[in-house]
Amino acid sequence: MSILFIAVMAVLISSLFQVNPLLVAGSLALIGIVAQPVKGVFAMAITATIVDIRGKAYEPIIEELLFENKTVGEELVAFADDIKANTIVTEASTVVAMQAYTSGLPSASGSLVTSDVAITPVKVMYYQEFDPNVLRSSRFGRTMKAGAWNTTSTEFEKVVLGLYGRKISFDAESKFWNGITAATQTAIAALTPGTAQTSVGAAEQTYAASLTAGQFDGVCSRLIYNNGALGTRIKVAGTTITAANVKAEYDKVYAAIPAVVLNSKAEPPRIYAPYSHIQFINQFNNVATNFKNVFIVTDEGKPSQKVTFYGIEIVFVPVPENCIICAVPSYILWATDLVSDINYMEMNKIANNRDDMFVKNVFTIFAHVMNQKFNVYYQG
Repeated sequence: MSILFIAVMAVLISSLFQVNPLLVAGSLALIGIVAQPVKGVFAMAITATIVDIRGKAYEPIIEELLFENKTVGEELVAFADDIKANTIVTEASTVVAMQAYTSGLPSASGSLVTSDVAITPVKVMYYQEFDPNVLRSSRFGRTMKAGAWNTTSTEFEKVVLGLYGRKISFDAESKFWNGITAATQTAIAALTPGTAQTSVGAAEQTYAASLTAGQFDGVCSRLIYNNGALGTRIKVAGTTITAANVKAEYDKVYAAIPAVVLNSKAEPPRIYAPYSHIQFINQFNNVATNFKNVFIVTDEGKPSQKVTFYGIEIVFVPVPENCIICAVPSYILWATDLVSDINYMEMNKIANNRDDMFVKNVFTIFAHVMNQKFNVYYQG
C-alpha cells in the first residue's frame, strides 16, 4: 500500500467510526506489510510455449504416448487392499513321509512349516504446483469462465492434468516391478555372483546396480533379494533377447518351471515379459520356417490381443529388457490401502489468498513375492 493511500483511507475511516486516524493508519500499514505476496518461494510447474490466440486452435491436443497401467487395470497380479500397516502374510508348506505301520508307539515324520512376513505399504506422493494465470493468453483461455477472478481452464484440467494423472499411474506400475531401496541395492552389491541357484547371478547384480534407489523394493528386486537374504527364486541365466532367439530363451524359462506349477488345476502360471517382446514374437512368427504353434497370437493388434507360449499366457508389463518372470499370479502381491487411491488426484489453491494451485496424489504401495521357490526369474 502507498503512503498516500494509507493517509486517505485513515481519514475516511476515522471520520466514519470516530476513531483516532493515527491508529487506523498504523493498522492499514501493518495489513499492507502482511498482505505482500511471497516472491521466489514457490516454483511454478507449467513449462509452456504459448502462442497468443488470435484465430482458431487445432482441437486435439497432441498428448505424450504412455503405456496404460495394465497391472492394475487387468489385475495381472494379486491385490491386497485395506492394509494400513503390519499385516501378516503367511506361507505354509508341508513334508509328508510314509512309514511302516506299527501297533506300538509311532514316531513323527515329515514337517509342518509356516512362515509369517509383516507387510506395511509405503506411503508415497506426487506433488506439483502451477499458476493458471500464465495460460490466459493461450488456447486454454478459451475455456476459462468470464471474469478476472476465473483463471482455471476446464480443457487444461481435462487434458494436461489428465495426462499427468495417467503418468503417475504408469510410474507407480513401473516402480512396482522395478523399484529398489538403497539398503537392498547395497546388500545385492555385496553378494558374490555365481552360476549356482544359491548365488546371485551376474546379470541380476548388474540390473540391481543400474536402478535408481527409491521408496520400496519392486518385484524383480524381491525375487533377487527377499527378507534379508538371497531370494529362493528359480534363477535362469539369460542373454540379449532378439527376434532370432526369442523362442530359444523362452524355452529356457519353460524348462525351468516346476512340473507341479504347470500341472496345477487351481491356478495356471503366467509369463510376465517386457513390452518389446511382442515385436520379437510377431517377427519370429513371420519367418516361414519357424514352427507356428509355439507362440500363439490371437486378435493381433487389437485391444483383445492375447499371446501364449506352449499354452501359458504372456502379459507385457514394465519389467526390464531381457527379463522374463513366470509365476502363479497370486504369488505376486500388490499391497495397498485402497487400490483406487492411485487414480485419485486432488487439485486446489495453495492458500486461500493465492490463485496459484497445486495438484497432489497420495497412495500406499508395497510389492511382495510369495512361494519364491516356484517362481522362475530369467535375467539377461
